[in-house]
Amino acid sequence: MPNYLPNAEPFFFAGNHVGCLLVHGFTGTPYEMRELGERLAAQGYTVLGPALAGHATKLEDMLPTRWTDWYGSVTAAYDQLCERCDVVFAVGLSLGGALVLHLAAHRPVNGVVAVSAPFTIQNSLILLFKTFPFLYDLIPHIKKNRQNDDVQDPTIRARHPEYDSHPTRAGASLIFDFLPHLRDDLRDVCAPTLLIQARGDRVVSANSMGEYHARLGSREKEMLWLERSGHLVLEDYSKEEAFARILEFVRTRVEK
Repeated sequence: MPNYLPNAEPFFFAGNHVGCLLVHGFTGTPYEMRELGERLAAQGYTVLGPALAGHATKLEDMLPTRWTDWYGSVTAAYDQLCERCDVVFAVGLSLGGALVLHLAAHRPVNGVVAVSAPFTIQNSLILLFKTFPFLYDLIPHIKKNRQNDDVQDPTIRARHPEYDSHPTRAGASLIFDFLPHLRDDLRDVCAPTLLIQARGDRVVSANSMGEYHARLGSREKEMLWLERSGHLVLEDYSKEEAFARILEFVRTRVEK
């Protein structure tokens, strides 16, 4: 059993034949998805919130991981959920949103929700690392800058477990390997899709949701803008609006 950070453990809520897979973000933990998971479980659904490879324990565990490792965590959880459920929805935040879109391009899902998903990430420092690879060994991780924070509710940070630094090689894998790969797969996403983004997000560029929407192969796709949140939409001021819309998205497709 991994030694998880306090409040950062994976979670599972047994329920009916409808499964909901909830995937957290880069350097984050299942805590980001837990309250949504509790809301879904209260409706009788089976809910699984895994920890991505290298996450939710200690930063050193994440240093050697790459996007294929994180996606492997998602597919393993998906397979676990499919053993109990014949209907599966996938919901992800940030990196998790991108991962569930990739899942929907390759595995059958009944619906997919991507929250605060980055389409591209502009990071001149990581680009410098790519140009001079020896820097990865000299600087394996970079401290996060809390002055450019990604929440509007100031109380969130006191209870939000995550790593305090960005692993540089892992970050490069996200930016230069995974996101370009995902963009090529978006036309293969055919499941109903809900995209959610906050106007106050300082992590994801303002055009990310529109870029995803334009490229998805889904006939049924919609966007929701939130006015009072930063990047961590499922914890910030607009979380109730996000929860209500996600619950409606799942319910209406279960009832069809």
